[in-house]
Amino acid sequence: MSHAQLKAFHAVARSGSFSRAAIAVGLTQPAISDHVRKLEEAHGVQLFRRLPRGVELTDLGRRLLALTERLFETEAEVDELLSRARGLREGTLLIGADAAVHVLPLLARFRKRYPAIALKLTGGNTASLMAKLEGFEIDFAVLAELPTSPALRSRPLSESRLIAFAPAGFGQKTLSLTELASLPLVLREEGSLTRRLVEQEFARRGLRARNVLEIEGREAAAEAVAQGLGIGVVSQSEFAASAHLIPLEFSDWHAPMREWLVCLESRAGLHMMRALLDLTDEEEAVKRRRKPPKPHR
Repeated sequence: MSHAQLKAFHAVARSGSFSRAAIAVGLTQPAISDHVRKLEEAHGVQLFRRLPRGVELTDLGRRLLALTERLFETEAEVDELLSRARGLREGTLLIGADAAVHVLPLLARFRKRYPAIALKLTGGNTASLMAKLEGFEIDFAVLAELPTSPALRSRPLSESRLIAFAPAGFGQKTLSLTELASLPLVLREEGSLTRRLVEQEFARRGLRARNVLEIEGREAAAEAVAQGLGIGVVSQSEFAASAHLIPLEFSDWHAPMREWLVCLESRAGLHMMRALLDLTDEEEAVKRRRKPPKPHR
């Protein structure tokens, strides 16, 4: 039994005539007749009674018609669903980000251009987001370091520098790395790039943190700092100003934090994902045009 045979049967059953069925599906009458004959012979059944002015369904033919009605209705629904997805009129885009602030401007532009696409944001640190991306749990990850794997495609999102932050009333506006190491610290969990950068810089300078509170999640870390449990470190773009926290510039450390939009290379060609990547490319082209030329020497 083939799809073509069922389609030929369905057309004849609906039209009541081999000739009208042939016109409906765009085949010759002999081709339609051959499909129906092979379907009947393959199963040893009779689906039509041939009459002088057309055909009449047998009882089995009527029961089969009820099934093919549902089959071809479902086929039409499948085609409509896929067509809508191809035209970005339906679907959900899943994005994982440690800090949503980096990707929200891009998503706002995406929503304006493709309002029918649902957007879903989930959290996690760099390590957990990579695991979700590779496990197909999310479509994109917003990461604070550029992946080098050829299995991934990436686009730049934003750039800012690392700063420290302290409870209000701390009494300083700047901080050296030596001072930071000597103070109680509030650092994110293992897998956080911010924490790794701090620890790597401490190791490079021969410094060692004396008192570290490890806490999971950016919001929890900010609350711990506000409660006076230590000094935190965050990228400047992620620092949320409040009456309880103050930012501190590093006097002797200027570490840039870049955020990247990353997806699996094997999925980058999917319509929704390509649309978001194309939008980032457009934004990057606009930034390059706005960038002032270097002065001639």
